[in-house]
Amino acid sequence: MLIVGLGRNFKKTYKYYMKIFTWVKTAYICMSLTNSSIPMKKIFPLLFVLSIASLCVFAQSLQLQTSSGTVIPNGGTISKMVVLNDTTIDVEVDLIAKNISSAQVTVKVKKTSKNLVSPQTAHFCFAGGCFSDTTTYSPTQAIIAAGASDNSFSGHITPNNSKGSALVYYKFYNTRNLNDTVSVYIQTEIWPSGVDNLTDNQVVLGNAYPNPATTSFSVDYSVNLTSSARLVVQNLVGIKVREEVLSRMNGKAQLDVSGLPDGIYLYSVEIDGKNIFTKKVLVRH
Repeated sequence: MLIVGLGRNFKKTYKYYMKIFTWVKTAYICMSLTNSSIPMKKIFPLLFVLSIASLCVFAQSLQLQTSSGTVIPNGGTISKMVVLNDTTIDVEVDLIAKNISSAQVTVKVKKTSKNLVSPQTAHFCFAGGCFSDTTTYSPTQAIIAAGASDNSFSGHITPNNSKGSALVYYKFYNTRNLNDTVSVYIQTEIWPSGVDNLTDNQVVLGNAYPNPATTSFSVDYSVNLTSSARLVVQNLVGIKVREEVLSRMNGKAQLDVSGLPDGIYLYSVEIDGKNIFTKKVLVRH
């Protein structure tokens, strides 16, 4: 599941334009003080040229989109929560870089790992190459024509038999103008779905209802009680917040969530300390 979050760079863009306004205002005052004989009709064209030049410096020619074409705000967050049978395979997020300017641009990518739970690693592919987790700057570059798009980027989180959250920052930049950038945060939540020696017909876990839940939610289940079984609820950092012993082979369990903060939680059948068939529930008061 992909969730596109709002941009973090709105304030940065606003500050750029406030700087431009300040430059123009300061230039006007200085010119007025140092040479009051200069006609106003000569001052304003010069200020106009300065403001246009400043705007060109901060112009943005790049746009990021999800693989389905949804525009990602500059500095926004893509969130992907997955439940894996095999926690050795990569979790991949594909992005499209679009040139929204009227000129050709050459683009490279910089990766910054913000939060990785050891032993998780992060790497990316771009412009015909896939690079190791130690690579920060893309050795390759994409040449994107005006109005065209490049879909060669993919960001990867390798769990390495671990679970939990990761946050990686990617910045796409124009090699001819380093102020011309667009960025995105890729956030993943990785959870194992079960263990190999249990088959599908030994455990059945239904969908939570109501979902979103306000005070409590119920879920139907069926388990093989030759082992110790519990229904557990965890937050997205893996902390158990609720649990209930399953004393019957099948039935309906109800869990109280009235005291939990709003957010997404994961509920699972736990057998002998191992989570089976994890699903999600949204708590909203």
